[in-house]
Amino acid sequence: MRAAARSIGWGVLAATSQVAQKAVLPAIVASPGARLVAVASERASAGGARFGATRAYRAYAALLDDPEVDAVYVPLPNSLHREWTERAAAAGKHVLCEKPLAPTAADAEAMTMACAVAGVTLLEAYMTPFHPRAEAVEALVASGRLGALRFARAVFTGVLDRPDDHRWRPEMGGGSLLDLGIYCVAPLVAAARRPPARIEGAAALAKSGVDASFSGWLDFGDGFTATIECSFDAPERQSLEIVGTEAALTVERAHTPGPQDTTFTLRRRDGQAEEIVTAGGDPYRAMIEHFGAVVCEGVRPCRAPEDSVTVLTVLDRLRVAAGLASARLPGAAAR
Repeated sequence: MRAAARSIGWGVLAATSQVAQKAVLPAIVASPGARLVAVASERASAGGARFGATRAYRAYAALLDDPEVDAVYVPLPNSLHREWTERAAAAGKHVLCEKPLAPTAADAEAMTMACAVAGVTLLEAYMTPFHPRAEAVEALVASGRLGALRFARAVFTGVLDRPDDHRWRPEMGGGSLLDLGIYCVAPLVAAARRPPARIEGAAALAKSGVDASFSGWLDFGDGFTATIECSFDAPERQSLEIVGTEAALTVERAHTPGPQDTTFTLRRRDGQAEEIVTAGGDPYRAMIEHFGAVVCEGVRPCRAPEDSVTVLTVLDRLRVAAGLASARLPGAAAR
């Protein structure tokens, strides 16, 4: 994936957020086609000083008014994604919005329309597909080497032990499915090349009312079914398994790969197992560089907003199947 030919001036909202500090701000600094112009947070000076931000704001709106900011990264709680994406678009800024793109598919569609009307780029900050191993896995599945797809299992669980974390709050779009579901559902939809025809879901709720754990069953038709597991209260587990009539692949640490994650296993029909070696890399930097190429060179995005809407539609259906009322989420109907 190519980097942009010219430099993009970046602004980062909620710059003290964990994902901004640990992943996206370093990726912007490391990308030759990116310049960190400004950050905004309640603790403005703490958000971007060590990354060389030219300016720091305490008000998000002030950052959007900065004429040197071309694009904005939005890592706010899910309930605020639509508002600040639409405000950024109205200010003429391109938007990289943290996953999930929105709490509901309806919100994501409205954000997509707002950015299209404003003539700015909108992409979801779902970094996994930008890792070389994930690219290799997707290419292998698309090649047909697995044969006819039969089963899949995607798992992303871990312990969220901070009781004040916004992901425990329903009014902020919390819950394990919204936070982790894209990692599980997106590769399954990509493998099937279509959304599931039938869906079942079950949730274990936290005291706050969000799903602390969620499991789902997806029937894609043509004999291909899959399961997902997401959780904030189970031990750390990350895996992806896709099984076909000719071979099965297994990927460990499938969803948040880094430079050291360079292998996955292919087990053929005859029982022989092969370790496939790929390159490693920083998927966040690759994502920033791809975003720049989309904005500056008109490169086709590897995941358009329509792909994000498709995954969110599946998450909406899973919540309904599990008996979780959509009205509990901040969504388009509440506006």
